Amino acid sequence: MTRAERRITKADRRRLRDRLAATGLSDAQLLPLLVGELRQQGLRPRAAWRYAAGLARTCGRREIAALTLEDVAEAFNGHRAGRRRTVQGNQISHYERWPAVRNGPRLTVEVLEVLAAIYGTTWEELVDTEDLAHLAAADVERFRDAVTRRTTLRADAPIADLPPREPNFIGRREAVREIERRVTAHRHDRSAPSVHVIHGHPGVGKTTLARFAEALFAPRYPDGRIWVDLHGYTPGQEPRKPADVLEQLLLEIGVPRETIPADLVRRSDKWRNAMRTKQMYLTFDNAADSDHVRDLLPLSAGSLVVVTSRTHLTKLAGADPLPLDAMNSVEAEQLLVRLAGLPPGYDRDAAQQIVRTAGNLPLAIKLIAGHIAYHGESMLAAFAADFAELTERNTSSDRAGDSPARHILDRFSAEDESVRAAFELSYRRLRDPDLQRLVRLLGSFPGSEITAEILGAMAAISVDEAKSLINRLSEAGLLDVVPGSNHPSRYRMHDLNRLCAQLRAEHENQPEDRRVAVERIIAHSLTVARQAATLRPFDSAGSPYPATSSLDAATHAREWLSRERELLLDCLPLAGITSDTADLARLLACHLCSVGHWSDADRLYDRALSIADQLTDPVGRAWALLGRGRIQRLRGNHERAEATFAAAHRIGVELSDRRIQVESLCERGQSEWITGDYELAREHFQEALAISREIGHRQTECDALEGLSQAERMASRYRRAEEYSLEALAIASELADLERLGTAQWGYAEVVRLWGQFDVARQPYLMAQRIARSIEHRKMEGDALRGLGHVERMVGNADVAAKRYGAALEIGRRIGDQYSAEWSLWGLGNLARGRGDHEEARDCFREAYVIAKLIDDPLGRIDTLRGLGHTYRQGADRAGTEDYRLARLNYEESLQVAERIGDQLGKADGLRALGKLACRIGDRAAARELLDQAYALYAEIESPRAELLRSERAELGC
Repeated sequence: MTRAERRITKADRRRLRDRLAATGLSDAQLLPLLVGELRQQGLRPRAAWRYAAGLARTCGRREIAALTLEDVAEAFNGHRAGRRRTVQGNQISHYERWPAVRNGPRLTVEVLEVLAAIYGTTWEELVDTEDLAHLAAADVERFRDAVTRRTTLRADAPIADLPPREPNFIGRREAVREIERRVTAHRHDRSAPSVHVIHGHPGVGKTTLARFAEALFAPRYPDGRIWVDLHGYTPGQEPRKPADVLEQLLLEIGVPRETIPADLVRRSDKWRNAMRTKQMYLTFDNAADSDHVRDLLPLSAGSLVVVTSRTHLTKLAGADPLPLDAMNSVEAEQLLVRLAGLPPGYDRDAAQQIVRTAGNLPLAIKLIAGHIAYHGESMLAAFAADFAELTERNTSSDRAGDSPARHILDRFSAEDESVRAAFELSYRRLRDPDLQRLVRLLGSFPGSEITAEILGAMAAISVDEAKSLINRLSEAGLLDVVPGSNHPSRYRMHDLNRLCAQLRAEHENQPEDRRVAVERIIAHSLTVARQAATLRPFDSAGSPYPATSSLDAATHAREWLSRERELLLDCLPLAGITSDTADLARLLACHLCSVGHWSDADRLYDRALSIADQLTDPVGRAWALLGRGRIQRLRGNHERAEATFAAAHRIGVELSDRRIQVESLCERGQSEWITGDYELAREHFQEALAISREIGHRQTECDALEGLSQAERMASRYRRAEEYSLEALAIASELADLERLGTAQWGYAEVVRLWGQFDVARQPYLMAQRIARSIEHRKMEGDALRGLGHVERMVGNADVAAKRYGAALEIGRRIGDQYSAEWSLWGLGNLARGRGDHEEARDCFREAYVIAKLIDDPLGRIDTLRGLGHTYRQGADRAGTEDYRLARLNYEESLQVAERIGDQLGKADGLRALGKLACRIGDRAAARELLDQAYALYAEIESPRAELLRSERAELGC
């Protein structure tokens, strides 16, 4: 606390507040006066504003509810909720006393902006001359600009036309910087564009931005400024005629009335002649279209023109567009807080719900903030609760009853101003019935972004016609182009405009629009999904329609499914209970499973299962169960997966459906080899192989052979595993089935790697990786990267191996593939152990072991336990040490798991590890016995580790 703060007591501050409050001033009016008085008493500006903010909110009450440093710190952290580090009260004190505090946090404009938002002011009000002497040069320049904006006089403009400058202007930094860049370019280079069009949908804040820019930049033009409201979209008024506007403009620049021509063309010529040498800043606000403003342009190099319009004004040749979107969520919340007068500690969840429903639209925020300011802060929670409930009702599949859209929009209105009225003007100006129909359809559109292709399907028109209509809607300001290098172009309608469009459809008695739109999107998407099935036959989806499109068409179809994922996920819950809906859900789920969206795929299989039950469709139920079981297995829920596959198999048996039987047998075998039940896995794969060959189904024959290879290699029978792998590779190549080909390449690489042929394994791993990337199969890509990591580690390329393991781990964590994450961590643990970092190695092995137990992977447990044992063996120089005890404990547990599941390689590795531990503590007899057993097992399974062990024994003398 400074001397000045100690000198001014609570009683002094209360008397000061009471004297000023006796004049009848409101809290907002009282605040700057209190700050001024406290500054006169010697307080620095940030302390003065903190005390004043607390005093103003206690006006009319005797108690002093001081805004403490801790209160401000809490509010400060709330404004920066995404930051890891939080501030404490002492840091706020440091900011208040800066730069006098040594070794304290540095004061920045960002900090000042947050404090200003808390105190209800602007950041430059918190700065004094002592600060300016120590702020960075760029911050001093920003201070000067901020003060200039606040103090610039509104001059040289017709008072009747010029709107009052918005006192609560917030955000829009990028837009303001862009206008400043353009103004600066124009002042230095007369060839730079002189006409700039701020365009955006209704209520986005075009006029407010233009007014702010006019106050900031017009002083740079020595001949003054003119602002004209063209009333292009003013409720209750017709757009002003260009001839009448030209008369006003000529009078404004001093042209005698009697010399002004009567017709439009000559008035325009006279205006341009009179402006030829002038340097003015002109704003034409609220233009209806290009024709509305074209004759008003002075066409003089020295004057700058800013036009605002809902439409794009594409017919204004040479005009430079400046699109304006809704605010970002932070700016929108700040605007609500400022306009509603919310105190520190306000309900941020409620505020964010409100601005989210408002779509961050400034007009909507302004209207609802007025209600909150009038009725009090309690309305914040009430509005938020209403919006949450109404939005949920409006997005549900059943919107029967009173219109949720109407109730939401009713909240965004005040007196004669409303979001709906702004939309209605734009809607009526379309005039073309086809465009108006399209707008109503967009009100029923279930997604957030749309393309001409989807719009064409939804409206039952050609893509070319949809492109033309969608461009016209975009030019009219009712659709925004989604930024980015999108191909094809994507568009979106603001949430509130969409509610208005929905309400318009309801008023015109077209309740079926949404249902019909969804049905058409489903039908179109199903056609695409069936094309995608060429690239990967989607056996598990069980579609009765054979895929006949080319591989190129299939690739494009899969890309389309990825692009439109969110739309389809929104559509499917709204679609009818039909076999087409279930078919699309299964096909899309199978695609999403391959690209790593397992949660989405799980929900879609659930949807397909529910539809099959409602339609009493046992075949559809079986295929949905197979898909769901696969997701459960991928997530490591093997018991649930086994039960799910068994249920599908029972249906196949009851229906005598051999395809369902063979698919379920392959899936059960997959789960069994992962969990170490190799014999049962072999039985199920053998049965699946026999059925596949009996019915002539090459795809599942390939799957069964690959499964048998997996089961054999896990039982350390590498020669037989290689034979099955090569058979699977041949079939996959014959089928030109890229997923199966990639899987077979990976399986073959695993066999030869475990057999010690590392250079041979590298190429099929690389092939699997290339195939995985070409078909966006994220799990396969992670598996291939992990395999390459194993190869590089074994041949001594530790840095390359670390990159491969790291990339595989990132994919595994991103898609939720715990198996991949476990084995990537195991590989990283071995790399750490190899460079002598046993602590890091233990961390990796422990994390991998936890995952192995969670997903019931016995092989993972075997190898991670042995890895942990290795890290302790380094310090086990005698039998009684803790390191010796832990090394032996981990080795023995690893060996027990290997013996339980019949993992011969794991048993040999475990015996070898125990033998080397015995040798380390000098028990050479035990070491020889253990190493003899390990060598015999290696030789039996033809593992090259037999020769490696022979060399090790020679070095150890055991």
